[in-house]
Amino acid sequence: MNHLPKQSVTFFFADIEDSTQLIKRLGEGYPYLLEKYHQSIRSALEKLHGEEIDTAGDGFFAAFPTPAMAIHGAVMAQWAFYAQPWARKAGLKVRIGIHSGEAVAVPSGYIGLEVHRASRVCNAAHGGQVLLSQATIQSLKGTFNEGSLSFQDLGEFILRGFEQPERLYQLIIPGIPVNFPPPRTETPSPSVAVLPFTNLSGSPEQDYFGDGMAEEIIIALNKVPGLRVVARSSSFALKGQPLSIRELGKQLSAKAILAGSVKKANGQVRVLAELVDSETGYNLWAGKFERELSDLFTVQDEIAQNIATALKIKLISKRVRDIKSRHSSDIHAYDRYLKGRQYFYQFSPESIQKALQLFQEAIEQDDAYALAYCGLANCYAYLYMYVDNLEEYLLAAGRASRRAIELDPLLPEAFVAYGHSLSLENRYEEAEGAFEQALELDPKLFEARYLFARLYYAQGKLEKAAYWFEEANRVRPEDYQSLLLAGHVYAGLGKKDKAIAAQRRGLEVAESWLLLDPLDLRALYLGANGLASLGEKGKALEWLQRALSLRPDDPMLLYNAGCVYAILGMTEEALSCLEHAYEEGITQWGWYANDSNLKGLRKHPRFQALLQKMSPS
Repeated sequence: MNHLPKQSVTFFFADIEDSTQLIKRLGEGYPYLLEKYHQSIRSALEKLHGEEIDTAGDGFFAAFPTPAMAIHGAVMAQWAFYAQPWARKAGLKVRIGIHSGEAVAVPSGYIGLEVHRASRVCNAAHGGQVLLSQATIQSLKGTFNEGSLSFQDLGEFILRGFEQPERLYQLIIPGIPVNFPPPRTETPSPSVAVLPFTNLSGSPEQDYFGDGMAEEIIIALNKVPGLRVVARSSSFALKGQPLSIRELGKQLSAKAILAGSVKKANGQVRVLAELVDSETGYNLWAGKFERELSDLFTVQDEIAQNIATALKIKLISKRVRDIKSRHSSDIHAYDRYLKGRQYFYQFSPESIQKALQLFQEAIEQDDAYALAYCGLANCYAYLYMYVDNLEEYLLAAGRASRRAIELDPLLPEAFVAYGHSLSLENRYEEAEGAFEQALELDPKLFEARYLFARLYYAQGKLEKAAYWFEEANRVRPEDYQSLLLAGHVYAGLGKKDKAIAAQRRGLEVAESWLLLDPLDLRALYLGANGLASLGEKGKALEWLQRALSLRPDDPMLLYNAGCVYAILGMTEEALSCLEHAYEEGITQWGWYANDSNLKGLRKHPRFQALLQKMSPS
């Protein structure tokens, strides 16, 4: 263990298939077999510069400097097991898994997510088979002379413990059997991405209507057990990009893509929709609807039902409320609500004020519209947190969310809004109850899990915060913020290995996201925090400066800039940003008091003075 590679490492796992049966059959002869098995692998390691990391029974864990060396090591080992009389006589069958990734080196070897991924690749293999991850195949390009070796693309599979599918490849070794059953992996959940519906009205101002159509279908599908639905933020980020269905599926990790168009005029609506397999390009379902505008919700429900049917998923009626039951029967109120959502998702003080006005107009049209009250509550909470911590905003958020619950006690979004307002009032126990109720109504609701984590973080309950950030990522794997924040919390708990693993996963997602939306402020500053925590100072400052150049007075950016500077030991810059963040409205005492990023500032007089200003006592 003296010369372990520090960065790019190829992990090699091997074990014996059905070793328990071999022990029973061979009895006292098994130790001899095990020793010969170990000798064969160690011989391959020695010749190809591999390092033995850990050996337990028939489980063998090694690391190689390059993918090519690991592959040739696997070939040497499998040839030995197939050709040697002692192995053939015993019926020895060894499975090998190879995966390349960035290493987390500790005195005892390597730890972290990529090690687990490599182990799962091995677990997916059958005896006599060598499986490789896509990362290993990609690392080989231009560096590997295959000769008589080749690789067979087996497709995508869900490895145990992982949400996202992994593409697996089989190493084809001349002279060794190549026909195996499908990899031993978990059955992947069907996945679908719903793109914004194209507006055919001829007026760009009507785009919100197509966006709203897609969002309602996403919400309905997200309640279907056994179906993974790509988040709105991810699918909408590709709006207008000239990508093929195959490219869309790859970008969004979705098996199926729903695309459509909508045109409304003179009280009528025409909707075209089609569901396409992103790998084959084949049409799974298509529908055309021409209805009265007042029947729009029925159309959306029918589309959701048809998608579930096409993907061979059984809808559970008790779990899935139809779209119509969520909305006002007044189409004008619904129109104002949709437009309000469009402005809300722009997340700027100006757009939030416009959204607030539109939600109020929706309520004027229908004062029993629960979702519009949720919209009001969310706007007031945003204004309180990020614009000006006026008590009137906080009280208004509470009133609006309570009214939403009164109007529709089965609406999970209402309990999320209420829980959020309670957490801002430091009424933590009541907030927990509200989030629990939201999750009882919709167990897959990302916002409830994410805000639950934020609630526990504000209280300094870091173990629970980490758990709920991980739970949030479980239902939305493409979300970078839950991963990066989980890493941040693990660091505060002193769980360095988990922190590094979560931060690296979060950075991978954030980098992919920034390719789609280079101006995403939150991805930039949370990513900068993750980079700083991993010791990548130059890149962290580069990302942070990109964010500051976009919106230098954004309060959340200023707070997070203070955290990044604090991690990097830039004390004066950190304090200036934190003071500016406080002036711009970030006054949550729990954040400043519990944030592990700021531990180096705790004794500084300026930081203590800042805490004193916002102290809840």
